[in-house]
Amino acid sequence: MNLLELVQDVADLLGIPRPASVYGSLDAGTRQLLQLANREGRELSSRYPWQVLTREATFTTVATESQGTLASIIGASQTLRSVVNDTLWNRSTGEAICGPRDGRTWQAYKAQTFTSPEAEYRIRGGSLLMLPAPTAGETVAFEYVSNCWLTDSTGVTYRSAFAADSDVVLLDPEIMRVGLEWRWLQRKGFEYAESFASYERMVADAMARDGTKATIFLGESAVDAEMAIPRLIGS
Repeated sequence: MNLLELVQDVADLLGIPRPASVYGSLDAGTRQLLQLANREGRELSSRYPWQVLTREATFTTVATESQGTLASIIGASQTLRSVVNDTLWNRSTGEAICGPRDGRTWQAYKAQTFTSPEAEYRIRGGSLLMLPAPTAGETVAFEYVSNCWLTDSTGVTYRSAFAADSDVVLLDPEIMRVGLEWRWLQRKGFEYAESFASYERMVADAMARDGTKATIFLGESAVDAEMAIPRLIGS
């Protein structure tokens, strides 16, 4: 769903004039819908690490503590919201990179000669730090959640705010519709409780289903349960 489709759908639902264009419009009501749509996208994208916004980054290590800024690692096409915990791995050695370490622990490492068979990391000042300093030329990867919740019409350029009527929303379009609806009702001083309650149920349901979920075993180990699943011979 693009910006124009989103706003036109909500305008029809609310019974207000349907705009022919949104971005760049001089109409005050249309400009308000644009800003409310941006607010909805920003707030919905920040509520959960949605799988559609989750990306993978790789970089080549240098033999120093600082491996550079996270912005330079993920590249200019994305903006970082957060790094996903427990996803930093050295693909050259097959070893996990432990962390994140807090400031107290990091400074304790720096106050002594720190040696460890395992690499450890800390994020500080927007940069990725590693101790002991890794060997140069190794490949490290991690997952992160992007701040970009929409793209241009080609799907190539990622954005964190609308810049054209043809910009495409990556988040659930129905949630975006209901979110824009209740925000408009609230802004105009109308009753919005029912729309907001419906919206919150939709968001909670989407969170529960997003990206599939791991099974939690309470009565037996995960290994035992998987062994009980019938499999064809040879599979």
